[in-house]
Amino acid sequence: MTSREQWLDLSLDGLDAARADRVRAFRVLMVVGIRLRGLLDRALAPSGLTAQQGAMASWIEAQPAPPTISAVAAGLGMTHQNVKQIALALERKGLVDIQVDPDDRRARRLVLTEAHGEFWGRRNPHDLAAVQDWMAVWTEDEVSEALNLLLRLHHHLASQDPRASQGLHAWQD
Repeated sequence: MTSREQWLDLSLDGLDAARADRVRAFRVLMVVGIRLRGLLDRALAPSGLTAQQGAMASWIEAQPAPPTISAVAAGLGMTHQNVKQIALALERKGLVDIQVDPDDRRARRLVLTEAHGEFWGRRNPHDLAAVQDWMAVWTEDEVSEALNLLLRLHHHLASQDPRASQGLHAWQD
């Protein structure tokens, strides 16, 4: 048994095949997510941005109105503190403006700046080409199938998170 197989099968003794495969799928998703985040971190590094900062900025951009820190935290399944730290880093880079909500002075809204649009306008062609390379192992049909399965998982997990109902969901139907 290879070390990969040992890792995938670790502690699965006694589980039926279907349950064991769910654990294996989870483990593979975790490793693929970590690997993709590392690839994106390296691609963004020359620009001084991290994958997490880019993902959050993209999520904010997909919202119909500038979201509050709390809405971003709920929508992305992150802590309020983590969102605030990332927002402060994006603000220092000139990509986000943290503004007091005029309707609730306690809330802070994350407003993307013009520099955000200019930054991604320059980056997107290179970044989208990199994603194509990373996903080239799949056929078009496999990409569609994987997307449908991952979206189902995303919706299921969001429905299980009590905080999710408080946030805006860029991927909800």
